[in-house]
Amino acid sequence: MIPSMVVDLLMQNKINYVKLYSASDNVLEAFSETDVGLEVTMPNLYTQKLKNQADVIDWVVQIIVRHPNVHFMYVCIGTQPLSITFSNQTYPEAIQVLDWTQRALNLINKSEIKATMSHFTDVLIPVKKPSEGAFRANLEPNMTRSCQILQSNNAPIGLDVFPLLSVNDLFNGDTEFAFFENNSTSVFKDGDKTYSNVFEVMYDMFDVALEKVGCPNMTIIVDAIGWPTDGIKDGNIPNAQRFHQGLAKFVASKKGTPRRPGPIDAYIHNLSDENKINKSAGSFRRHWGIYKFDGQPKFNFDLQGLGRDVKLVPAVGITHMPKRWCIVNGDVGNDIDNTTRENFLDACDSTVDCTAMEAGASCSNLTETQKLSYVFNMGFQTAAQNVYNKSCYYNGYGKIVSDDPSTPFCTFPVEILAAEIPNFNGYARSLAHALKPSSISLMIAIMQTLFICFILMCTCHYNHTD
Repeated sequence: MIPSMVVDLLMQNKINYVKLYSASDNVLEAFSETDVGLEVTMPNLYTQKLKNQADVIDWVVQIIVRHPNVHFMYVCIGTQPLSITFSNQTYPEAIQVLDWTQRALNLINKSEIKATMSHFTDVLIPVKKPSEGAFRANLEPNMTRSCQILQSNNAPIGLDVFPLLSVNDLFNGDTEFAFFENNSTSVFKDGDKTYSNVFEVMYDMFDVALEKVGCPNMTIIVDAIGWPTDGIKDGNIPNAQRFHQGLAKFVASKKGTPRRPGPIDAYIHNLSDENKINKSAGSFRRHWGIYKFDGQPKFNFDLQGLGRDVKLVPAVGITHMPKRWCIVNGDVGNDIDNTTRENFLDACDSTVDCTAMEAGASCSNLTETQKLSYVFNMGFQTAAQNVYNKSCYYNGYGKIVSDDPSTPFCTFPVEILAAEIPNFNGYARSLAHALKPSSISLMIAIMQTLFICFILMCTCHYNHTD
């Protein structure tokens, strides 16, 4: 999809705040002259490449100054730069870049735009009681320095919370405790405060840890919260719908947490699935989206938090490729030896996304032949059904069919026409003329990079105007 289609989708759903992981020119231009407030992200690698204040000023000019009609609100420095759960390294350089970025914004008379930083819950020590919350000892110096920089500029700090992961880590896999409205037996008291779900636990634990390093009462944005629909135990569409409906009602209530009552701002993670994201930390990372790749919502969801059974507005203008699938040729399928079969399945790790076939996922119960057909089709669709490069040949074992091979629980997708390919560098790069189709994802241009910001029903002091 071209970025303007994505912006239209957001506006039709009255989504007024968005976090972008990739701030390339064509994406930012699509938000010009709109009221959508943006949080743009400086990629982790750039926190290492930008060596001094001058380098950071140049980056700010490229992203902010060159797009004067975009409503920028925040610049997030890195993505969980001190965490190791989803990355094999940390980026402590981001702390200094955080300071340089706010100085650069002040220098160009954009002090109303705040440089911020978000952290995953793995920066905390593994305890259950919020009152015992603290940052890991090796991170305390960097956490202290970063929160001091943020406090001095009246900027918020971000917290990324994934409740399904938190209950697996701290509450013996009690999935029920991950929902806002639940029947869990894990409800507990911590002093005079009662904790009824894991979100309240993690949010207050982070608040306690900030207080312990000298940063009490900071504004905390929930920079990412969501529920995967595949790729992990209990990661499915019904659970995702239940969680998001509960989240919406919780935010709308403005009740806050036992320790921090009041409105909370939260970005829903995320708009659509990301089929090329690194899955080493879990296949579920490719299945966070509340939309399917073809612009259809996965489930009904009342963004206003009123608990209504209402549909999200679907994307407009999506064009599917022909209804053709590539499957194992039944005439020769039985002749495939084990070595050849394994070679085909290896494509799942190297070229196509087969996370839906992993244990516990939606396509995990396919027969051996169906599994091969799934791999064949994913390769065929990823290649944009290109018959000229023999994308369904597979040494003669594949054939193109017009009958949908999907099962009641496993969808064999058909690719959409891609208008652009995404740019993850954080610098501008024109893609308007291009373009080869990328792999299956609705937001082939930018939806892979979006969080929906879900603060439609609350007003917090950091974005309040008198």
